[in-house]
Amino acid sequence: MNRMLRSTLSLTAALLLPAALAQSAVGVPAAVTAALSNNADVKTAQANADKASAAAAAALADPSTLVAARLAAQNSLTQAQAQLRGARLTTLQSTINAYTALLEAQENVELQTLQTQVDSKAVQVAQVKLKIGNATTLDVQNAQTTLSGSQQDLADARAQVNLASTRLGTLTGVSNARAAAGVTAPKLSVTLTELQKNLGRLSSVVGAAGTVAEAQLAVKLADNDFTPARTLQDARTALANANRSLDSAEKAAAQTLASAYQSAQSTYELLKVAGSRETAAQNTYTQNAARLKSGTISAVDLQSSQLALKKAQYARLQAQNNVLEALASLSVASGQNLTGIGGSL
Repeated sequence: MNRMLRSTLSLTAALLLPAALAQSAVGVPAAVTAALSNNADVKTAQANADKASAAAAAALADPSTLVAARLAAQNSLTQAQAQLRGARLTTLQSTINAYTALLEAQENVELQTLQTQVDSKAVQVAQVKLKIGNATTLDVQNAQTTLSGSQQDLADARAQVNLASTRLGTLTGVSNARAAAGVTAPKLSVTLTELQKNLGRLSSVVGAAGTVAEAQLAVKLADNDFTPARTLQDARTALANANRSLDSAEKAAAQTLASAYQSAQSTYELLKVAGSRETAAQNTYTQNAARLKSGTISAVDLQSSQLALKKAQYARLQAQNNVLEALASLSVASGQNLTGIGGSL
């Protein structure tokens, strides 16, 4: 490794060290709670819901309020509540994604650190072999090039931790956040059919359904002898348009839900595969540790097994995080929290 590269890495480490020392460990439940309290969209949606609630209560309490105004006030309240629920679920999803990104970035630093150690040992082995004539200068150069690449990957991984920490901090308001631990996602026990029954909770469907209800009332109010026929005709046209819009909203919501559900199911299957591979890597490492004691393999061989295990563990963590992220996406698509984090929202 040349002097300039050593200087660059030393400077990077010096810049990252103070941030690392000042980091605040936070778990995903605490991160979600903080984000829900900190998010501007949630605050705005809550204010709108409170305003709509007060307006609906006033309309219902006022005997002079006409039926159309009462329905409009009630629809506004229902829509505001759906938008608040949607804002909370979207914030939940964003926070989970930011948390898992930070957790993976932290674990990647450990993986790249071990990779650098393995590659550093490979350089030492190549140099020893060169001295005894069992390797060429090119072998040493190749090993050094590989090590330089690993060292750069490690520096990049450390930088990614800071970036991911900043993203999570923006959502939660926690400075220099550090992901405290991984999260085991709950099983997907609800069926697609059950979720489809609750699509009426989504703000897009709620809004379209409210428009249909108001259009139905307009037709009812115009269907008499004292209202011009053209008014009734226009009301029926508006109702037909509203029904088509509602149908489109329901179909779009159903398609999005089905896609999200299928993706979630796939992540569970991939997690099983990653878990099996981690178990196999763990068994190999355990066997090689015993072989090292018996003198049938070298410490270098065991270190390679350790690296393989670390990679398998990292892959399993990514698969585990993918499950949680898929559940968060499914929560947004279904209008209900399926992650087991943050309550019912």
